[in-house]
Amino acid sequence: MKKDMGFLFLVFVFYVGIRLVPFFFTFDNTSRYFLADSYEYSLLGVNIAQHGYYTLHGAEPGLIRAPGYPLYLAAVYKSFGVKPAIALFLQIILSGLIPLFLYMNAELLFSSRVARIAAVLSLFEPVSIIYANILLSETMLVVFLLLSTYFFIKSIKHNNTTALVLAAVTAGIGAYFRPVILYLPLAYAFISIAVSWLSLRDRIKNAVGIVLITGLTVLPWIARNYVVDGYKGFCSIQDINLYYWRAAGVISDIEHLPLRMVQDRLKNAVPTGLSLANEYQFLRDKAVNVILHHPYAYAKVMLKGSINMLLSPERYAVFKLADIKPRFLGVMWQGHSIHEAINMMMSDPLIVSSVVLYQMLFTIFTGLLIAIGIVIISGEGSIKELLFLLFVIAYFVVVSAGPEAEPRFRLPVLPYMIIIAAFALSALSGSVSRKHYKERIK
Repeated sequence: MKKDMGFLFLVFVFYVGIRLVPFFFTFDNTSRYFLADSYEYSLLGVNIAQHGYYTLHGAEPGLIRAPGYPLYLAAVYKSFGVKPAIALFLQIILSGLIPLFLYMNAELLFSSRVARIAAVLSLFEPVSIIYANILLSETMLVVFLLLSTYFFIKSIKHNNTTALVLAAVTAGIGAYFRPVILYLPLAYAFISIAVSWLSLRDRIKNAVGIVLITGLTVLPWIARNYVVDGYKGFCSIQDINLYYWRAAGVISDIEHLPLRMVQDRLKNAVPTGLSLANEYQFLRDKAVNVILHHPYAYAKVMLKGSINMLLSPERYAVFKLADIKPRFLGVMWQGHSIHEAINMMMSDPLIVSSVVLYQMLFTIFTGLLIAIGIVIISGEGSIKELLFLLFVIAYFVVVSAGPEAEPRFRLPVLPYMIIIAAFALSALSGSVSRKHYKERIK
């Protein structure tokens, strides 16, 4: 890595610079930064900075959102006033760490050549460019996720206890920004035992250790939730999604009803007068019951969500950044055929349709490289490295895919997909170079 410091500095500059282009076109209109969960994050940040309490509406204990991103916003608002533009600018600067940590992962798994290609590919990834310019927690999550996987790879390749602790702690910190990473250490534990360079004894020790340390990292917030309202979980958004999206999606599929209609029905079925902790427990129990009784329908819902998460281009956020009122709200593919989706794209304003088309082309390009990369990596015998990347990708697909899945949910898997694509590019360019060299010798 030391020999590539100059290269990595340029990557940092270009990565941040590319993502600042939309920012400087939009910083005069703060409303462009807000999408979906942004409003609640910002309100929590304001309440922490100005009043010192973690809640949306004063009386509620604030169980829905993980505290990491609101605390980040609160720190900015406390220092500079309630200025989302400054928070977003700093977020874009911090996003420049992503290609650096991506490089570190790829170099440890494969080689510095693959790492350099992966870092360059990441510069032009469109979904990360879009969401670096939105007040959402995904960008921060990816920073800690890449740090965590780097330390984890180092720990199992070199039996490094310090790296193992850091992998667990950074995963725990990442959960404070987005709870989707919360159970990744369980995947780490499985990988430690199934795909490891260590002895069986060390594998088991690492598997147990990483789960316990991550648990200790998130325990303070779980304890806080229990003290303020008797809630035993880390973040109630998981219960809400499970009930109003996953279970609702299953019922929608079985009864052939619109999802929104099912969600309204489920909302009316929630008993009144419950404490928040008991209400979230009710949501969780009912959702799990629906899913367990209809596993086939749930598998269909998850498959659709996976496709949407991995392939659907982001459209609505582009409308927001361009300050254009969209005619259709929602994810591009959901409820529409490919033909209908293309017609929607062609009827969009030029700037929106151009960005959507670029996303589609980038997805096709990297998808082909990923398929080639999997074949080449398998053929060259780097099975453990490939399985690690695929396990991480599969984890986030499983925990994120559902009717609520959006293109931004694939941000955590993109770095690992890019590493596989970079390996393919490295191998293909290397074979071309070797062929050209042999021809010159002849």
